[in-house]
Amino acid sequence: MSNVWVVDSNCFIHVGSMAPDNFLKDLSGILESGDSALYVTPGVHDEVRTVRFQRWAGQPNLLEKFRDILITVTIDEAEVRALAQHIGEKASPQDVDLSLMILGSKLAHEGKKVTLVSDDYKMTTTGEKANLNFETCPPSTFLQRLADLGNSGQRSRLRSLSRRVRAAEMRYAISRAGQYDIQAKLTWMVDSLLSSRVALSEDAEDVTSSDESKLISALNRSIRGEKVKNSMLNKLGSLPDICAPVIRLDEHLSSMTSGGTSDDINQAYDSSVELLSEILEITGNGLAPLGEEMAELAHRAMAGHLYRMESALGMLSKMSGNLRVSRLHLSRALYNATLVDDMGAEMRAMHQLGLLAIAASNWHRAAMLFETADRQSQVIGVNRLGHLVLAGISRHLCGDEDLAKSHLDAANDIVSEDQVEAISVLTTIGNSLLAIDCPGLAIEILDEAMECAIESGQQDKLDMLAETLLLANTALNDNDISQYEGLRQLLDGLNHISKEASEEFASKISDIDKRASELSKPLDETWNEWQDASRLIPSGSPLIVLRVDADEAGRNLIISHHSEIGAIGLWLPEGGVIAAPGNSIMVHDSRIKVAPPTDELRETHNIRGVVAVEDSSALTFTANTEDIME
Repeated sequence: MSNVWVVDSNCFIHVGSMAPDNFLKDLSGILESGDSALYVTPGVHDEVRTVRFQRWAGQPNLLEKFRDILITVTIDEAEVRALAQHIGEKASPQDVDLSLMILGSKLAHEGKKVTLVSDDYKMTTTGEKANLNFETCPPSTFLQRLADLGNSGQRSRLRSLSRRVRAAEMRYAISRAGQYDIQAKLTWMVDSLLSSRVALSEDAEDVTSSDESKLISALNRSIRGEKVKNSMLNKLGSLPDICAPVIRLDEHLSSMTSGGTSDDINQAYDSSVELLSEILEITGNGLAPLGEEMAELAHRAMAGHLYRMESALGMLSKMSGNLRVSRLHLSRALYNATLVDDMGAEMRAMHQLGLLAIAASNWHRAAMLFETADRQSQVIGVNRLGHLVLAGISRHLCGDEDLAKSHLDAANDIVSEDQVEAISVLTTIGNSLLAIDCPGLAIEILDEAMECAIESGQQDKLDMLAETLLLANTALNDNDISQYEGLRQLLDGLNHISKEASEEFASKISDIDKRASELSKPLDETWNEWQDASRLIPSGSPLIVLRVDADEAGRNLIISHHSEIGAIGLWLPEGGVIAAPGNSIMVHDSRIKVAPPTDELRETHNIRGVVAVEDSSALTFTANTEDIME
């Protein structure tokens, strides 16, 4: 009896995220020697078409690399519907899952020994109830069983991969507690491993053999000031002393974020760069005389600290408007995250890089980054909504409508499950888009957040969203409107709103449009003589920076929004002030003049007037430093 594996999409997602570059060679050799085969249905191709091997050079497409060893079988739609009816629609898995279950049953009836590989516990219980005659196991057990069939080298590599996948499966299962019987699923996962031919004791033995991991762990504890066994310290030699200064990076970040805000982002950036340079110089000088292996231990132990600092520098650069430098730092953050194998850190860095790609109108790069971040989020079991929505938008702007719709359909499922959580995620996305001067995109997302707030009765969030939408409408220009044509139709599928809620939503949007229209009219009066700033801008009331327009002479027109005034341009002829979208502006004890905007400025920036500030030192630009540790 030949052995076959029917493989679900989640297995390929795990493999794409974690498999080393020798994985396919190991897999092909084991399948060939064991008279085994991998089967999928076309639906799996659709679900993993963007999955890439993240740890391979060039990150090649997974399906392309699997092409020669995958057997794809089409299942008739009528058979899928028949199984759904047999199970009962309410208890039925997704259609792709049903097609895999039918395929597994067919192969079993052909006399093959079939194992369905999926970490979807529902497929296991459903298959048993329907008596479909195949076994199920999670991807980690699948990899463990493959390891048992391989030679010593294959066995070691596949066991290592199995452990990593198992940890991800456990994290995800625990994160879903409350949505199903978690104890039953964990028991199933453990039982499947125990039933494999490789005993847990063997696996544990393999774990203990990883001296490198133990040394890195010991070095990390030493850096944090924790007690380390003398035997480990002897093996580490001078590394604890060499690497110790890196803890100063965490101390610096903690002090920088403790206040919650900063009125000198440039100074915060400069001091952080200075400290990072010092630490790298000190540790580099210490590591230079050492051999490659010892240096590698140090690099991996320090990578987490360097990730956090580079990520913070990336966010500080973005807050100061230097998106090119921000990308450099965030790319370095991503690299360091891969050294410590922190998928959450990798995910966060890729999400921020995706936003920068949107700011640069590089839709394809943005889509790739958000899609990879989404796959990481699935592996570690965190909310996918933000990645999916932005991936869908990016694919739409690339012209890939099918994939854009696929992302938004998946996002709709998440929104339907928890509209309150969706409000928070969508609001964050909207604010992130405003921070990179993409108000047109922000409006579309915030509209969906408002729909969710109305349907879930979140009045406090409604009021906040109305103010944010007003700001976004203020920042909107003709280019934004034309650039994102067709996006509204796509995003309408994100949340299916009821007729009653739709009427309330239309009323709210109408009110916002009326306020925006009133706040788009020229200011009632202009002043050719210096007047106290409080005559126009209420004392103690901040403005929000929308964008900065610099002319060839370096003079800055800071486009800003006030909830009572609307959009105005702050004219700073001497320059020297650094501001970026999202910063808050306070005007302290200064005088101003007010002039009408030119037709070009009104068309470009939708401002009501141009305000000259007599003393630019009276302006305070504040950024939220809590955001630098996203």
